[in-house]
Amino acid sequence: MLLPLAVAATEPGAATVVTPPRPLAGLDLIDHRDRPLNTASLSGKWTVMFFGFTHCPDVCPTTLARLAGIQRQLPAAARDRVRFVLVSVDPMRDTSQRLAEYVGQFGQDFVGATAPLGQLGPLLRELGVSYAYTAQADDEHAAHASHGAPAYTVAHSDHLYVLDPQARFYAVFTRPDDYQVLRALSTWAGESGAGQ
Repeated sequence: MLLPLAVAATEPGAATVVTPPRPLAGLDLIDHRDRPLNTASLSGKWTVMFFGFTHCPDVCPTTLARLAGIQRQLPAAARDRVRFVLVSVDPMRDTSQRLAEYVGQFGQDFVGATAPLGQLGPLLRELGVSYAYTAQADDEHAAHASHGAPAYTVAHSDHLYVLDPQARFYAVFTRPDDYQVLRALSTWAGESGAGQ
């Protein structure tokens, strides 16, 4: 068995590329339109995945706004070859309807996806995604408690995971820098198109 080798980023904020790209056996999600999101549906384009949740007060909206800015700055030829996906680690609250409303704020072609935790777990483990549920006092979470949502939040990173056009794990940005992400996506999507 040949294990993938991660090639360390040489510049701050640059991607760590996985060589060779690694197939993802746990890629079995449902998108915000209630359609399967898996290897077959993600094939053909580069995919940037961010793991978060719609009730996130800071990291998620900031990261998705930054990704929307990156998307707008991509060269036209590359823009059509890259998709952006928010994968929710809070499937208890993030329904497909909630995800559709949320990702629609950042771009009509942004995708929201999730799955029950038991189904989501294998993908999270394969990519090394870290997250943790944290209970909050009612007064800290009053906005959510007022509409019956449980009083908790989810701690998570702002890492970006990149899948190649065969939906294989290709790279990770552990300290995403907008310029580095834009440069890498422009190069990868521009050089190879959708057929790498």
